[in-house]
Amino acid sequence: MEDMVTEILVRLPVKSLLRFKPACRAWQAIIDDPVFIRAHLRRSASRWEQSHSFIINPHSMVRVPWDRWPVPSNRYRFHQWQLQRGTTTTSPRNNNVATFLHAKDLSDDQQFYTTEFTHRDGLVFSTTTTSLHVFNPATRDAITLPTSSRSNLMGGGRFNYHCSGLGLDQRTGMYKVVQAFFRFQSMEPAETKMGMEVFTIGGGGGGAGWREITSDPPYPAKRFQIGVSVCGYMFWRFSERHTKLERGILHLSLEEEEFGITGLPDELDTDNSFLLDELLGRDLCVSASNTSCTMLNIWTLPVADESLCTLWQWRYCIEYPWSLCSVMALPPFSDEIILLRGNNICRYDLATSKLKILCRLDRTRYQGEGARKSELFSVMPFIESLVRITY
Repeated sequence: MEDMVTEILVRLPVKSLLRFKPACRAWQAIIDDPVFIRAHLRRSASRWEQSHSFIINPHSMVRVPWDRWPVPSNRYRFHQWQLQRGTTTTSPRNNNVATFLHAKDLSDDQQFYTTEFTHRDGLVFSTTTTSLHVFNPATRDAITLPTSSRSNLMGGGRFNYHCSGLGLDQRTGMYKVVQAFFRFQSMEPAETKMGMEVFTIGGGGGGAGWREITSDPPYPAKRFQIGVSVCGYMFWRFSERHTKLERGILHLSLEEEEFGITGLPDELDTDNSFLLDELLGRDLCVSASNTSCTMLNIWTLPVADESLCTLWQWRYCIEYPWSLCSVMALPPFSDEIILLRGNNICRYDLATSKLKILCRLDRTRYQGEGARKSELFSVMPFIESLVRITY
């Protein structure tokens, strides 16, 4: 009987499961079981392959006394946009509603957040000008990580930069937040040294939860970036002053907490800009435009299947007469190529070589908090989950 109940519950969305938990102690025990949480996450990932879902954070711009230009406000607003079946052949106006998930106001802390964030297994990680935050928009849980005494990647004025990221340690099943700090800074690139530290979510310890990683990166990472997390590894780009020293990207094994260098595709011209993305947490993806910005080349590294003991696979060269874009989905995780270009989620049809806009973010209706003018949007593929976040 319990197996039958579990099989029914694992098919339900998070919102329904949260409503059912207080109704029955037996159901609550099932839903809170880590084995059930992972099973529900796997089913959510499987559903995403059939019907793509994206999390959108619309950024309202505000003016502050110390800056000449408007900056993104410190209110997080998470909305979910679902790619409906048939949208690929119809107007985006037929699919222009995003469902409200969660909002969090940080105004009491006098912080202003960046327009970048990352998603892993239903958890959203973002940085403000002073701190790091982790959210589960589906369960509406959120934590602000304690400030580390080592954090010293200073930006302009009184604010910090953050070179950080969120990923899963597959051996322990724990999620880790990693951030960088300078051990020594110098105008000479070879003399600058960077270290990193880790905070284990749910690992306890409060303010003492930050733990220094014993080894150091071979070269400093770019100091303002959020790492890309794929199958127990986290990847960052090297700082501009060190890209000429090493033709690759920095990686960290979250299990061993050891650093290394992952080479880039041989065909990639590193003198041109390129982007790093992850595909459903399984493959690392690199995309780059050619010199004339008429074609977009896409490579993938199948980390889930081969770990890092494999070569980059050149997947596509598509006609794309614009600047760089983020790759959000590729076959086999999708039957199409989904790209994010500016304020548009687009589909590239491999059969016709045509690019079609699926969602205009600046024309989408965002439910839950009334009409708000937004000028910037952060978008990521989204898989809802019951993963808990605690100190």
